[in-house]
Amino acid sequence: MAKMIGMSRGIKLEWLDKTVDLIIEGKNEEDIKSELNEYLSFEIKSATNLRKSREILMNIWVRTADDVEEIKEFAIELCKRECSSRRVAHWCMMLITYPVFSDVCSLIGKITDMQEKFKTGWLKQKLFDFWGESSTLLHSTDKILQTLKQFGAIESLEKGEYKAKTYEVKSEAEESLIAMTIIALNDKAYYEVSELSSIPQMFPFRYSISHEMLHNSELFALNNFGGKVVVTGKD
Repeated sequence: MAKMIGMSRGIKLEWLDKTVDLIIEGKNEEDIKSELNEYLSFEIKSATNLRKSREILMNIWVRTADDVEEIKEFAIELCKRECSSRRVAHWCMMLITYPVFSDVCSLIGKITDMQEKFKTGWLKQKLFDFWGESSTLLHSTDKILQTLKQFGAIESLEKGEYKAKTYEVKSEAEESLIAMTIIALNDKAYYEVSELSSIPQMFPFRYSISHEMLHNSELFALNNFGGKVVVTGKD
């Protein structure tokens, strides 16, 4: 997928829920677009901001790339069965749709693994190193932090300072979706099983992906590489 910034608006959990509900109801793309326009208009008065917010929602859940269609279908089935799993499903879909969201989460996950707090100035400088300095990236970073706050993934401390919050993942289906997403991000050609439970992009979630779960699933392939068991997605 092309590297794009794209996340120019803060996104609320309930907006993502609404988008998924429309998909589950069997609405087509044009109907979803129309219904989101009406739904968002109660909160967003600016036509430009409404359009940008709607397009982000559509990109995350409707206009998905072919190579992640399996993940989307799995995530939708998870949303149908377990409403409590929607936070994980939305998170995974945002990671695979917006590389800048993935990079922000990776940086936050890495630093909060070492210390309790992080500052926005540090985060923005690290992102500038990856993406190049631009007003678009600066604006997007603020909106992503706003999204993370609305998700309950981070909380404000002092001005410009945050700490991460965590949620326990309780179902094997959620763990499977997390593993599928990690592999789809293509940060590595393969992962050792133990690595899957400590990926920084998944910083808000406490989970443990077991060898047994991967072995019993039809979604993953386990192989021996250099004397270690590694996991990939099945072709």
